Amino acid sequence: MKQILILLGLAFAIPTIHVTTLAHAQTVYTWEDENGVLHFSDSPIQSAKQITLPQLEASAPAPKFESSTPVDPPKMDAQKKPPKKKDKPKKDLELMLTMLSPQHDETIRSNRGNLTIQIELNRKLGIGEQLQLILDGRRYGAPQTQTMWQLKNIDRGTHTLSIQAHRSGKLIASTSPVTVFLHRATIK
Repeated sequence: MKQILILLGLAFAIPTIHVTTLAHAQTVYTWEDENGVLHFSDSPIQSAKQITLPQLEASAPAPKFESSTPVDPPKMDAQKKPPKKKDKPKKDLELMLTMLSPQHDETIRSNRGNLTIQIELNRKLGIGEQLQLILDGRRYGAPQTQTMWQLKNIDRGTHTLSIQAHRSGKLIASTSPVTVFLHRATIK
């Protein structure tokens, strides 16, 4: 009976050790076979290229933002008329964003640099729609579907905030930019 328990314990321990080893592997080898199939392995072979992976515990970098991209949505041509609302199905209601907090020209006092941003939507976000925080003309953090942001350790000074809504990578709505003044006590 004792031997059976030991064997069962080893049977469960060996796959666990193997998985743990693979989870911590940071070097991967890749090669293409004669059929054009791309292979990956943690063991080198003669014709393989070495790829070094980033640390598993590392956080994802902030998304890149081109400063030439406008923060405000494009304005409609005077000649183009918007579609009639009665022809528009309810599910395709144009998304509208309203900044609830902070207010424009508001002074925020926070020694820790905390800033809470909240918006209101006129409808629920659809599939593929996400919200992106724009801080001082640049994307801040990853897109999300929540209507609240908790920012921490923001530098003191004047900041411009807005929220953009994207559907499948295309800008579909935006709040008006809001300017806030963040005050943090300094030690002299």
